[in-house]
Amino acid sequence: MKCAFAAIFAAPLLWSSGDVQQPPVRATTAGVLIDVSVLDNKGAPVVDLEPVDFELREEGKLQQLVSVTLVNGGVATTVGSPASGATATGPAPPPFEGQSAVPETTPTVTAILFDKLSPEAMPYGVRAALAYVSTLAPTRDQAGIFVADVTLRTVEPFTADQNKLRAGVERVGATAVANVRPEARRAGDLFIQKVDPNTPPTASAEHPGGFASIVERENMLKAMAANDYPRYLMTKIVLRMESGYLQLLAEHEGQSSTAGLRAVVDGLALVPGRKSILYFTENLPITDRLKPKFEAIIGHANRANITFYPVDASGLRLHSKDAELSRNVNLAGAQGIGDSQREPGPWTKELERQDQLLVSRPTAILGRLAKDTGGFLIENTNDLSAGVARMQQERSTYYLLGFQPSNATMDGKFRRVSVKVKRPKVTVRARPGYLAVAAGR
Repeated sequence: MKCAFAAIFAAPLLWSSGDVQQPPVRATTAGVLIDVSVLDNKGAPVVDLEPVDFELREEGKLQQLVSVTLVNGGVATTVGSPASGATATGPAPPPFEGQSAVPETTPTVTAILFDKLSPEAMPYGVRAALAYVSTLAPTRDQAGIFVADVTLRTVEPFTADQNKLRAGVERVGATAVANVRPEARRAGDLFIQKVDPNTPPTASAEHPGGFASIVERENMLKAMAANDYPRYLMTKIVLRMESGYLQLLAEHEGQSSTAGLRAVVDGLALVPGRKSILYFTENLPITDRLKPKFEAIIGHANRANITFYPVDASGLRLHSKDAELSRNVNLAGAQGIGDSQREPGPWTKELERQDQLLVSRPTAILGRLAKDTGGFLIENTNDLSAGVARMQQERSTYYLLGFQPSNATMDGKFRRVSVKVKRPKVTVRARPGYLAVAAGR
């Protein structure tokens, strides 16, 4: 579901460029605008819906629609009479004054953000970004190109000039990105690679093949301890060094990535209307310490009407990341319950690591970033251009639903919103809710 920021406003509708995070509101006249994308079974936008076709609930309670506006190709058109399509009991309330503030033409703004991509993934990201640029309408679409590695760099400022944007994307592809992630296999001791859970079990030119089960790994370690104890100790030292390094690296990678995301969200928040971030990455490691920052990014994006469209730039992977995750989780679980050799320290350490691995897997993190801001994740394909074309289609055609919450208290809490369409075989995408921010807070 896709819903643009639940823009809370009073009469008249106000956009404060100085503090977009918390637009000024009055609890007595506050209203909410939700934008909703509706697609048919072929993925094409549905543009003939009436107010009576929508059902909107806040915290499970049916709400009265006050306005329905179709934005198609950047042009806004009022749809039907909201009162005739009322979905809640009681008389229809008068339209809130902010309803008239919807402009006749609505420009769209997109930040194209490249995270730290490997040389193998960069060409996929560049082709997809070029495909997206080709879908932009020169008269109403603005886009900018940015890279977040050790710092946030502006490759091409926001512009509607497709030639400048294409040149910017090509400059990104020709520039070495500061990618320090450990996906590239490290040359070293073959035995260490065999017992490393990050090594796929199938042998290849890059590695000798890892373990297929915890029992197999334990047997290899026991055999080495019996036959060559000094080498066994050295192996344990290296494994512990690499494990500690990867944990610190994940923290560093997550810090830099979330800093880049937050910076782009903060910048886009200054612009009224609908905004998007097309985010090319291979992984977004979110450790326990980074979870609050990640949650804050999602909340801030929702307040500022920003939708994320993450793209897994790795395309179709030769070795499954889920299988790699499974090996790490199984090993951590076996160490936590004593079925595998464990490092000194609390017995719960490995079980905590198991939980951390599960919640921070790429599909879960990137999928949540998309779903909780009303977008979708593009993954598991080498044809990323099809996904970004779909993104542009959804961004340019949507419905704006206006309603006055039956709960008028602006308590600053998150209100869950769900939107359904009374038509079969359609896909509805909307943001999961909004923050009820009171005036002056």
